[in-house]
Amino acid sequence: MTEKKGIDLEHLTFIDATQVPAKARRYTPYRELLKRIKKGKAVVISEEQMNIDTARAGVRRLQEKGEFKKMTMVQRRQPDGKRVLYIVNPSEEETEKKTS
Repeated sequence: MTEKKGIDLEHLTFIDATQVPAKARRYTPYRELLKRIKKGKAVVISEEQMNIDTARAGVRRLQEKGEFKKMTMVQRRQPDGKRVLYIVNPSEEETEKKTS
């Protein structure tokens, strides 16, 4: 077992706060996607459109925050071996209202 070294408070490196690299933020519109799924409908997401695991994780994050809790996800493998994710709204979940 290797012993962890402690931080040497006498030899710290300081830089200006403006030199810290900003985190690259990607915007994925999961909330807007889920709002568009009407009651009794499902959206089909293929591997060509986006990474299935990433999509599932994005929806789960919203659900953990208490949003879209009744939406369900079903993942299936097609005969050609590619995965498809279905996001289903079987409920009275709040959906986007069309304004015409």
